[in-house]
Amino acid sequence: MHVTATLKFVLRDLPETREEGGMVSLALTNEPRGLPKDCALASSPLTVTCAVKQWRTALSRAEQVRASGLPPLLIVEAHVGVQGVSLVGLVKGIQVVEGKAPTAAPVG
Repeated sequence: MHVTATLKFVLRDLPETREEGGMVSLALTNEPRGLPKDCALASSPLTVTCAVKQWRTALSRAEQVRASGLPPLLIVEAHVGVQGVSLVGLVKGIQVVEGKAPTAAPVG
């Protein structure tokens, strides 16, 4: 049986990027969390690629959110596959949303 796999993840910080041939690559590491008891998955490299224009548009929107005083969250959805021993993703879309306002540390 064949399936089409997609991956959805949230970027709270902007990762290092590399631009080449009209595409931007983000080098990430997948850190599995919240797994069922007695189950384990190893961390794995995750390379995500998207069009330069798409990435710059997301960065521009993130800057607008940041200017409003809120942290931007980038919700990324990508087609996913394997190349060698790494997961790879090709971005379908990036949604930029406002994160929660930082809370002030209690004084006392």
